[in-house]
Amino acid sequence: MRDLQPNGRVLAVLAATASLAVMAGAGSSAHADTGSPDAAEIPCAKYLQKKHTYRTDPAGPSWQTYTTDKLGRPARAEIRVGAVDRNPGLGLCEAVVGEWGGPGHVGARMIPAGVKGAGHRANVVPVAKSADRILKAVERKTLRCDAGYKIVTLGVTAHYKKNDNGVVPSRFSVYLEAKNRAIEFGANSFLAFDNKEYTKAGETRLLDSLADQVGAMRC
Repeated sequence: MRDLQPNGRVLAVLAATASLAVMAGAGSSAHADTGSPDAAEIPCAKYLQKKHTYRTDPAGPSWQTYTTDKLGRPARAEIRVGAVDRNPGLGLCEAVVGEWGGPGHVGARMIPAGVKGAGHRANVVPVAKSADRILKAVERKTLRCDAGYKIVTLGVTAHYKKNDNGVVPSRFSVYLEAKNRAIEFGANSFLAFDNKEYTKAGETRLLDSLADQVGAMRC
């Protein structure tokens, strides 16, 4: 059985963020709610502030919004594409979060880095490798829409099993809007996808459905 104890790099990141975790849990939210949240203010911790929203430039034309659930787990990430630059120094949080999922999981951004999704914990969850490939396909389709319209909103919701206090989402749903054309892969629709390993055929069916839906948006 794989040893799930954190490695040296993970321990270093956790140590560096321990005091920040206390701060986030204590309810200090003025900076996160009113302006661009500094990455250092969002610790790489299993549970963040409960039912909290981290925003960037909420009144401006470009923004990112990251919301946690009642346990402090990442629940909803939404971005106007092109909102802020990616901070490459945040990649260590992905390694930490990947460890929490156990074998077969990686730490992945719900809003991917390619469309400038942030690398802090409010956007990073343990994801099965198949599901990560689907999220990356969403990223490619979003970039395609952005190239044609320049006004694109992408939202990803993480769903957790009822009465499960763990940090691994059970499934994801996606919302994509380009100007006035929108598609939503809701929690109960055929394009909602589970956070699991798919067969090659199953993964292909999901990717083909995604391509068809985005193609119908003509972007």
